[in-house]
Amino acid sequence: MKTCTLQVISLCVFMYWAFLRLTGLISSRKPLHVDMSAKRNFDILTTTAGDVRRLLESGETTSVDLVKKYLEQIAKHNLEGMKLNAIIATAPVDSVLEEAQALDKERVDTGPRSKLHGIPIILKDLICTGSLEMETTAGSLALKGLKASADATITVLLRNAGCIVIGKSNLSEWANSKGINVTSGWSAVGGQTLSPYVKGGINPKDRWMGHSTPAGSSSGSAVAAAAGFAPLCIGTEADGSIVQPAIRAALYSIKGTVGDVDMVGTQSGGAAFDSAGPLAKSVEDCADVMDILLPGRDFHTYLKKSWQGIKIAYLNYDAWQFPDSVCEKTPAFDEEHKMAMDEAMKKAESLGAKVTLNAQLMSISNITQSYNTVTQGQIGRHQLAPVIKRFLAIFNEPTMRTLEDVVEFNKKHAAEELPPDQPSQQVLENGLTDDMTDSEYHEGLRHLRESTRDAVERCLEQANADVIMASGESVMTTIAANAGYPIASVPLGFSSYNGRPFGMEIMARNAHEGKIFEVMSAWEATFPEGRMPPPMLVNKE
Repeated sequence: MKTCTLQVISLCVFMYWAFLRLTGLISSRKPLHVDMSAKRNFDILTTTAGDVRRLLESGETTSVDLVKKYLEQIAKHNLEGMKLNAIIATAPVDSVLEEAQALDKERVDTGPRSKLHGIPIILKDLICTGSLEMETTAGSLALKGLKASADATITVLLRNAGCIVIGKSNLSEWANSKGINVTSGWSAVGGQTLSPYVKGGINPKDRWMGHSTPAGSSSGSAVAAAAGFAPLCIGTEADGSIVQPAIRAALYSIKGTVGDVDMVGTQSGGAAFDSAGPLAKSVEDCADVMDILLPGRDFHTYLKKSWQGIKIAYLNYDAWQFPDSVCEKTPAFDEEHKMAMDEAMKKAESLGAKVTLNAQLMSISNITQSYNTVTQGQIGRHQLAPVIKRFLAIFNEPTMRTLEDVVEFNKKHAAEELPPDQPSQQVLENGLTDDMTDSEYHEGLRHLRESTRDAVERCLEQANADVIMASGESVMTTIAANAGYPIASVPLGFSSYNGRPFGMEIMARNAHEGKIFEVMSAWEATFPEGRMPPPMLVNKE
């Protein structure tokens, strides 16, 4: 009798356990421990996405808690507090928390989809998010209130990997393809993005990308990552739009090879040169994002933290520095920055790298003259109208369909779109007067790309190098754009001139992001002091 009773009890226990399994109330996987007493309060100004992942894995936080924490930081310092104006829109709280809760449950039930599962991110506000309750404006009031009919491929890839899009970042309006001398980081929708490192905001005497600006056009993405609005952000770049703002926010970043990252559903400042990538606090985070944006690649295999075998062609600072029309030459900044870079190259060489100083790379103007190519500006002017038309077709507004519609909208709303301090839409208007034929465009782009790649190849072969490095204040980004090559940035230090960060850029051949990641990884291990949070936000988050 006793044996029979025990059998009945055992059967009941088994059936109840099976019921719980079937209904999803328990899982056969190792449970995620979410004891509230074990939750860790972490510093969002320094915590990387990798750090957050490890907290999620250990049960010391949840995606729900992360979303709340980062949205709270945005509320504190985007329009209030430091008034950084880095974010144009945030996701509705109820829906994004519901998504986070579902991803927390999924982590327990079936495991994470990727290394970025359940981690909040912010997208540049020219990456369409039609399935989310956030507009995509490219910073233009002409798109305010409109709804995109689809998600960009970038959005789909990141969300399929379990990322939580909590906001859209401010930018240089129309990806810096609106006007001439429009201050980096300004848009009619989002206002002026401010650097969290520079006191006093924008110096009105500075050039459009002067030392007090956050650089652009992915200005909001850079500032948002630095200010703890999200562990990492996504930007886009035709010519410098990821790496330059990342440098001024003491971040790591990378722009993928042009054509390899799927840009469908994004507004481009230069479609022939455009790609996307992360702005983050660690190289690991950059690799995690690029593993998603370039499926089938494993960039973690290149994170060796060693200079052994790395061969660098290092460009002369003075020869490649921004022209005064972009950023005024400032001896107090230039000398300090130059000295820091020279010392960094010596350090890398002492640890096993081979560095060729003053590497010989043909200038942009010399390439144009020697190879008889078209200019980047000619290519950009011809593609502007069809690119904007294609982008506007994603939206539900029949009166906003062409470049002409945008130009006329700006004229009718000049007080907001063309204010006295940002009065230009010359780039847009130039697109209306283009006289290049499509065949001239395609042949011109092909020749420009091949010629620029030939010039780069000559430099690499002469220096026996795998990558070219230059100051973050250089026009090497234009070489990378014209060649369609990947380019990245690494942080190095902070200027005593006004507190802004400075750093370096790394360019490699087509699809050689792995070589870039080797350098980034060695750099991070050697110069950790380059990645510091904004002093004005420390203890104020």
